[in-house]
Amino acid sequence: RLAMAHKVEEEGREQEQERMAARPVADETAAEAQAQEGSTPPPPPAGAPLPDGWTKDKIREQAQAAVLGGMTKEEEAERSRRNKEMLPADKNLGHMTIEEKYDFARKYKDAGNVFFKEGRYAFATKNYTETITYIRHGLRMGETDGDGVPIGARSRGGLEPEAKAIIASCYSNMAACALKLAKFEDVVKHATNAIEQDLKEPRAKAKALFRRSKAHYSLGKVEDAYADISEAKKIDPRDKAVQSHYALVYKEYRDIKKQEHEAAKTLLLDV
Repeated sequence: RLAMAHKVEEEGREQEQERMAARPVADETAAEAQAQEGSTPPPPPAGAPLPDGWTKDKIREQAQAAVLGGMTKEEEAERSRRNKEMLPADKNLGHMTIEEKYDFARKYKDAGNVFFKEGRYAFATKNYTETITYIRHGLRMGETDGDGVPIGARSRGGLEPEAKAIIASCYSNMAACALKLAKFEDVVKHATNAIEQDLKEPRAKAKALFRRSKAHYSLGKVEDAYADISEAKKIDPRDKAVQSHYALVYKEYRDIKKQEHEAAKTLLLDV
């Protein structure tokens, strides 16, 4: 997994950034990276019988594709270099306080925002994905709770509010990336993940709902789009983008309901 290694005490922050950018991803992270690029399903678990059509070479190819997140090796090397430039190593991660680790996670996410503004959506998505993995699996590595249970092993429901907020922001930003790439199913998935983080900041939830509504609308799911944009409008009624999209969706939603009403009347007359 993309998590803090046990030797983080001896390794510098620069090495840790390289690990976050280059180590093979697993479980949800691998599935996430593959889904973003519309690639084939993830390889079977180690030790499991190979299904028809799978070879060891194909498994290696799929693992490498998951690591790269749809990028070439040259692009991944560039992304890694840019991250190092934006996140200079000024302190060993192993000696950071939990507040400093949170700050590092936010800065890594913010580096993804820089890539987004440049139109490097694959770069941005990879940064967001790695930030989520770091928060979930590496932030509290080596720490235990009062019962001696590793904090890093807690379920998602045990995440701290600060962690949830960063994860939600990453998922919402991944939805924005997918929207730019017209990957609407991914938009719905990422925006839903953001909303499920129990967002406390109303505008952040409105933003995720807005993005999911746009994806639903593009997929022809007008009623779902209307439900999301209506909720977003209640939360943030002054947002111009929300207002504009609401007007667009409402017109089609109203027409659909009118047609349904007319069809129901016809059925009643026929009876």
